[in-house]
Amino acid sequence: MCSPGGMFSGVQNLANAQMADATAKGNANTVRSVALAEAEKMKRQGKSNASSARAAAAEMGRDVDQGASAMLQDEHIGDAAYNASLNISDANNQANQIRIQGKQQRNNYAMQAMSDFAGAASGGWK
Repeated sequence: MCSPGGMFSGVQNLANAQMADATAKGNANTVRSVALAEAEKMKRQGKSNASSARAAAAEMGRDVDQGASAMLQDEHIGDAAYNASLNISDANNQANQIRIQGKQQRNNYAMQAMSDFAGAASGGWK
């Protein structure tokens, strides 16, 4: 009769596979959540910058709703929105990579578990 070590190793590897998958999912969600929060900060900062530009133009006596003043305001808001969307896109790519690595690790543990179970079965585990 074989020792139960192969079976126990197989069970441990299955547990490790589940843990690797869950950890990767959690990390990917965290990356996405942080990116969304940062994107909102970027958008707020863009609006704040546009407001400051508007106030400066008004202080100098310029018409803030026309010409270069309006264009600068739009540019601040547009640039902030663009940077926020890039931040979210980069975070999604990073989160996808984290999930892929987690799945690879999960599959590695699962293959080790199957090998352990096969070894235990061929060795006479009952």
